[in-house]
Amino acid sequence: MKKMFFAAVACLALFSCNDKQMDAPKPDAIEVTPRTATFGAKGGVADVIVTANAEWTLTADVSADWVTPSITEGADGEVVTFTVDSNTETDRQAVFTFKSGSAVSTFTVLSCAGEIPVNTFDLVSDAELSLGFEAEQVEIELTSSRTHYRDVGFTLSEGAQEWLEYLATIPGETERDAKIYFMADDLEGLDDREATITITAPGFDPVTVEVTQYAKHVLYAPAESYIFAVEGETVNIPVVANVEYEISMEGAEGWLTYGEATENGIPFTAEGLATGKRVATVRFTQTDAEEGEEPLGFEFTVTQVATIINWAADMTSNRLFPKWEGGGPGVVQQCTYECLVKFDNFGKPSGGIFTLMGVEGQFLVRMGDSGVDLTKLQVATKNGNYTVPFDFVPDTWYHIAVVLKNSYVDVYVNGEHKGQSNSLGTWSGHLKPNLSPSWSYEQSGNRCFWVGYSYAPDRDLYGQITEVRIWNKALTAEEINADNHFYEVDPASDGLFSYWKFTKGEGAVIEDATGRGNPLYGELDVARQSDDLISGTSGIDWVSIALPDR
Repeated sequence: MKKMFFAAVACLALFSCNDKQMDAPKPDAIEVTPRTATFGAKGGVADVIVTANAEWTLTADVSADWVTPSITEGADGEVVTFTVDSNTETDRQAVFTFKSGSAVSTFTVLSCAGEIPVNTFDLVSDAELSLGFEAEQVEIELTSSRTHYRDVGFTLSEGAQEWLEYLATIPGETERDAKIYFMADDLEGLDDREATITITAPGFDPVTVEVTQYAKHVLYAPAESYIFAVEGETVNIPVVANVEYEISMEGAEGWLTYGEATENGIPFTAEGLATGKRVATVRFTQTDAEEGEEPLGFEFTVTQVATIINWAADMTSNRLFPKWEGGGPGVVQQCTYECLVKFDNFGKPSGGIFTLMGVEGQFLVRMGDSGVDLTKLQVATKNGNYTVPFDFVPDTWYHIAVVLKNSYVDVYVNGEHKGQSNSLGTWSGHLKPNLSPSWSYEQSGNRCFWVGYSYAPDRDLYGQITEVRIWNKALTAEEINADNHFYEVDPASDGLFSYWKFTKGEGAVIEDATGRGNPLYGELDVARQSDDLISGTSGIDWVSIALPDR
């Protein structure tokens, strides 16, 4: 950032100058390096480099006859060698002034009568600095009585130069005070890092500043949920943390435990699950937060699901149907249709129809109609149609329950009430559909009960279906939302008339689990055979699935 800033300043200065300004003479300037030198009783020599943009001259104070410069005038880049006589009397000091035009710079010589004293820096800023994880400028301020800020140097401990960059050294209140600036980079890792800055100058004891940059505190796992095998297994869950923490679990009693963290993660072990579904919530909470700091925390869930449903039927160009050998439900005033369905897509043109189940002209559940989008479910009855104000999406399993009670129709999707119609009765009484007219291939025009088909082959179901039920009672919301009701019910349940469980994954027939003797028959590639015959070949297009959906 600073380099870009300096470059921008330079460009601004360049392009804001006109030709006349660019040709203007440079201001007078001169600097010498070093600015000070200290000698013991034996004397010695010191070389001073002069940097100037014009010719320069050198003068000394009147008491400096014990110091001899090699030259007293010159140009940019000249080196002046100062020879200092031996000294056994008393400490003495001489100041030499370099001048170029109006610019001046000084060189100070200290001669000691004995050994060279060891000088020390006084730190004005702290000797231990703490930084946050974001990029930050570091300032070190020090003072002394015998050195010049330009003679102050530094060294960095091993590795520190990779993240700590030197910026500049400037004078403090006087030229014997120094401020040294560094820029610390962002710390993106999890571990804190340290650097030692050693401040030096000729004749001075070094002084050190310890810099610690603290990493951002983190505590998290890469996922919010984990699925464990029903057979039971141990899963190493990687937890990213640079703080101390504790673990608590809710709903894990008797089946989920954890062990000590390793480089592979924290091992969580789940016992085997025979049936159903269970979920545990695992919480992590920071335990070493500083006073006033909000402790970090996160949670994830561990789920085990014993699959209940493993098979469905693909209904594209196919259909299923009962022949009611054991007797059908007949004319009803109350009933419930249920199924699990997943739509592959809604690619038919507007006005198309997907059929779920029922009897055309009596009580039929379908998707779409003339002027109705295929994403909407419609209940088509002998007394009119009701379109549910809810949009389905493809590639998602839905539990659908359509409940008829007198002239009221209620529709539930995944247990949520999505709509109700109370206008399907007539002036003479309630809606009473016949759910089981005599089965035929409908040559006479009398409609039959179908799954995935009605009226014509192009009203098939683009998708999969399973767990089909007919009740001769109106299920309540509580019954529909009972545990695992979407996936299985007791075949002996009160009011359950026909229950087709897709359990075998083979064959062309699905038995009625209630024992009433009304199996579902399957036909593939349903098409019009003649003016009065629509049929297909015997069979069911079985699809392997896993429900409940994990």
